[in-house]
Amino acid sequence: MMTLPSEKLTCRRQVNKQSIFNIMGYRSPKANQKKSGQKQSKTNNVAEVKKAAVLSKQAVGKKK
Repeated sequence: MMTLPSEKLTCRRQVNKQSIFNIMGYRSPKANQKKSGQKQSKTNNVAEVKKAAVLSKQAVGKKK
């Protein structure tokens, strides 16, 4: 049976090594909650700006 070179040397990373935690992309529940709150706040701000733009256009149209 032939072994992979990474199994012989301890300084190289193992090819198919599975870690317990997924380091890249792992988010804690607190981080997820914070991100969703920021996203909701951003969408609310965009909606307010759009609503203000519509109201200002309507106000200009009524003055004529």
